[in-house]
Amino acid sequence: MTTSGLRGCRLPLLLAILVAMGVDVAQAQPQPTGPEWELRALGVPVGERLDAARDIAGRRPVVLAIVGQGGVSRSLLEPVLGELTTLEYRDGATDPGAKTHDTAAARVIIDLTSRLGVQLKVLVYQPNNPFSEVADAMAAAGAEADIVAFFQSFWGEDAGLIADSIRASDRCLFISPYVEYKSLPTSTCVQAHSAKPWAGDGLSHFITAAPVAYKAPGRLLTPAAGEEDTEVINFLAPSYYASGAGGTCPAGEVTAAVAAYVIAASQTRPAPAEVVAQMRDTVLLDEAELRESLGWEEQAVTDLVTQIHSLSAPDDSPRKLDAAGVLNLYAISERLAGQP
Repeated sequence: MTTSGLRGCRLPLLLAILVAMGVDVAQAQPQPTGPEWELRALGVPVGERLDAARDIAGRRPVVLAIVGQGGVSRSLLEPVLGELTTLEYRDGATDPGAKTHDTAAARVIIDLTSRLGVQLKVLVYQPNNPFSEVADAMAAAGAEADIVAFFQSFWGEDAGLIADSIRASDRCLFISPYVEYKSLPTSTCVQAHSAKPWAGDGLSHFITAAPVAYKAPGRLLTPAAGEEDTEVINFLAPSYYASGAGGTCPAGEVTAAVAAYVIAASQTRPAPAEVVAQMRDTVLLDEAELRESLGWEEQAVTDLVTQIHSLSAPDDSPRKLDAAGVLNLYAISERLAGQP
């Protein structure tokens, strides 16, 4: 018998001893990290659920554009591109050869889409100032991509140029993290134009996200709700990498990966509003299921659900949250698998 065989025989005995000692074996086992934690938190942990989700992810390729002034380094992403993912530069963008913010964002998206079996083409746009060039890049990306993701906040009167480009590109889904900056009123930022379906306002093909952060169990971003705060959070996305409840960019990355999956796994190519509807209609709020998927203590999950209710159905302040729950890829994949 081999040494590895001996170890295999001893494992059940060790588990039995731990159980007899009153040890919580589930807690004692190594917990997933990085994209594996995010997949589990989305309801598709490595195993049967992920395999089932992958089975329908090859229905069509997805084009995702990243628009940002920092650029994306193909050379640094080369180890994760693989057979399913390609990366191309557009409109003069080049490899910065550095660990830029957008390179890290692309890595999170690709780590998830590749594990989900999504065939993804990433287009990189790297506009300069002024904002008119950013607006042109948004328009160009929106004309070619299924999804445009951007991880910068743009503020002030000229930010309206960017919002106008997004408004005109309604065949494409735009995704950004929820943003705040010092005391600036969010009414002056591009993200203030995201969808507000309960008010019949905003752009239905533009959504924002905030994290359910691995590093901040039970805590959500608590945005100000003053008269000049017109921005909302459309989705809550589980993120292993968010620095805390206010580290919103990784939430935008996870949301982009989920949207890419919806497009890839749908029987017919969905319009942006259909992608958003699939995501909104399937969010998870059940406390028992959230404890299992997030791996959090009961009190942390209770706190999370309480905050979700307070943001989505507040008593005496403007509504700040669109989808009242956490993104749930398992429910999405089950619905898409049953499409006629």
